[in-house]
Amino acid sequence: MTMRSHRAYAATQRETGVSSARPIDLVVMVYERLLDHLRSAQHQMAEGADSSESLTKAVDLITTGLEACLNKAQGGEIAENLAIIYDWANREIMLARLRRDPQMLKGVINALQPLAEAWREHAGLTNDLFVAANQPMGMAGSEVRSVGSAMAA
Repeated sequence: MTMRSHRAYAATQRETGVSSARPIDLVVMVYERLLDHLRSAQHQMAEGADSSESLTKAVDLITTGLEACLNKAQGGEIAENLAIIYDWANREIMLARLRRDPQMLKGVINALQPLAEAWREHAGLTNDLFVAANQPMGMAGSEVRSVGSAMAA
């Protein structure tokens, strides 16, 4: 299968997964993509490569995928605390980008990882179930990661 075929197949799988997902599953997916982009940017920075696209996508996921969905009236203190965390994460990502400091991204990843795990647990997903549910059939995890990385590029 060519890389183009992999991309098309992965895009179809992702669209199908999104359209049939529960709202809580979508939050989990946003966190997973966000962490993937942050790890990618961290790796790119460490190698001296341009990380701006990965960081832009990470900020966009926080802003449009997480912050915009907060309902402070219904969510109360939890929603307000999440808004503070998301605002902090956005600032840290921007500072990391300006300073070209991959360690600053590590701090953001370390802060967001427990939130991602909590959402996954709340959704009733274990790490294995979530990874399996988001992999195209017949592809190993490493192949899916490489296809996903290629799609994000």
